[in-house]
Amino acid sequence: MNRDESVGPMGSREGALCAAAQAARGRAYAPYSGFAVGAALDTAEGEIVTGGNVENSAHNLGLCAERVALFSALSRGLHPAGLLVLATDAEIPTPPCGGCREALRELAPKMEVLAVARGGRARRWPPGALLPGTRRQARGGVLDPRALIARKRDGGALAAAEIAALVGGLAAGEVEEHQISAFMMAVYLRGMTAEETRDLTSAMLASGERLDLSALPGPRIDKHSTGGVGDKISLPLLPLALAAGLRVPMISGRGLGHTGGTLDKLESIPGYRATLPIERLRELVGDPGGFIAGQTAELVPADRIMYALRDVSATVASEPLIVSSILSKKLAAGLTGLVLDVKFGRGAFMADRARAERLARLLVETAGALGLPAVALLTRMDEPIGDTVGNALEARESFAFLDGGRGPEDLRELTLALGGLMVALAGRTPTMAEGARVLERALGDGRAAEFAQRWIAAQGGDPRVVREPRRLRVSGRQRLLRAEAGGRVAEVDALAAGELCVGLGGGRRYAGDAVDPSVGLEFLRRRGDRVAAGDPLVRLYLPEEAPEGQIWPEERELVRIAPEAPAAGPRIVALVHAGGVSDDPWNTRLSAAGRSRPARYPG
Repeated sequence: MNRDESVGPMGSREGALCAAAQAARGRAYAPYSGFAVGAALDTAEGEIVTGGNVENSAHNLGLCAERVALFSALSRGLHPAGLLVLATDAEIPTPPCGGCREALRELAPKMEVLAVARGGRARRWPPGALLPGTRRQARGGVLDPRALIARKRDGGALAAAEIAALVGGLAAGEVEEHQISAFMMAVYLRGMTAEETRDLTSAMLASGERLDLSALPGPRIDKHSTGGVGDKISLPLLPLALAAGLRVPMISGRGLGHTGGTLDKLESIPGYRATLPIERLRELVGDPGGFIAGQTAELVPADRIMYALRDVSATVASEPLIVSSILSKKLAAGLTGLVLDVKFGRGAFMADRARAERLARLLVETAGALGLPAVALLTRMDEPIGDTVGNALEARESFAFLDGGRGPEDLRELTLALGGLMVALAGRTPTMAEGARVLERALGDGRAAEFAQRWIAAQGGDPRVVREPRRLRVSGRQRLLRAEAGGRVAEVDALAAGELCVGLGGGRRYAGDAVDPSVGLEFLRRRGDRVAAGDPLVRLYLPEEAPEGQIWPEERELVRIAPEAPAAGPRIVALVHAGGVSDDPWNTRLSAAGRSRPARYPG
């Protein structure tokens, strides 16, 4: 695959194809993904045929732009020849998906492909380069996905070469998406051994490029959360870690369901660019030292397909699929250490500690087996983190905390704990508690806020939001929820808060849903506070277009008032490390806990 290419002048045939593809992109119908694509192909008859991607609510029945153009040409008796141009508004040129590559190989095998992104950035693939003509091999024979699916369905184990062939076939378009969906259901029902989970992670990692950061000195440590409500920790954590001398290449995601996404919060900052080419990501790890960005097209392409299919195939909860998805992306990001925040409780993906601990152990053990030192905190997620839920509101709260340490105690505790663990995993301190003290100094002397400004500016955002969080726009339509009776706040329901935020438009029920960054909730009372009837409990930030007087069903479930409030359990419960589980995470010495050896990636 060639790197950045130039595009022919507008008066040339190539220039005409590029112009036609851009025009076709304007006619695309992509309300679910929000990713419009235009295609234009040349024909032996000299006619340019165009197409735009067309989606519908049955997601797997949509058509990509290149297939629309290809099928249109063939149905009219034309002969595709020469060049196919794809036009998108992405930061980087986007190659055809696996299905389109298969269609091109069968129906137009001599066609060259040129992908053009925003600003005219382009990449070119000669005929056959996107999808070689050989079939995947497994155990010495041609890959038969049906046989592997059947064996896993019946409880059998798969060899590393078989898993690699299956995942590699998916990335190359040689294995159909419905076959991978069936495979993932078999994994969901039958599970995987630790060795299979490791091999699946390795195969997904091998499906794309890696962020090579080996030339940069110093530890490269990232943090990953399994998802919660009001989980804004990454925003203050990144600049704190940079101020402590760590490099932090953080590949993050968007919200889906009741849990929020880090990228959605950051995109409430004017100008912030969460989608960046891999070359720019390398530069950012050099200066200012890290980034928070989305997964690129080059990194772990198999995971991009499987992640979407997990949702529609009802296999999201499969632990081997969770582990391989998380770790393949982290290994691709060039880390030397990984800190995991595995949450459990009403607002978390894992309902109880036992399940969370099992997942944390599998993550830590699999990462270690692949040469990536990892540790995991088990944290409680029954109530939202901090006082706000909603993208711009949470960004405001994060930056207010960074600039002077103001903020709720649980936000401060979790940020310093996870950051302290990153410092300890890097070998700078022996324990999480001592690492947290390093971060407290960076918070107090203003260095963390300065790094936040540098980081946001480097990704195109307005750095003034760090010192002036109120620059982030929130909805002007607000309504107070008041206590119906006196007593104490006995519970703030994280799940209800997350669902209400989605209902207001601040989250997604489906991957293609648009998000309103200005809406959300602000809790004015927390667990244990005494209230009188009529006291304000929650401020709602409503969508501007909401009908007057509209009530959302989750409003009544948000805050429970009782005569007395039960004591809350600790947010931070335990530390899972290479040597086992510690119920004293603050003072566990990582060297004694079995810090893994330095990272050595497979392949």
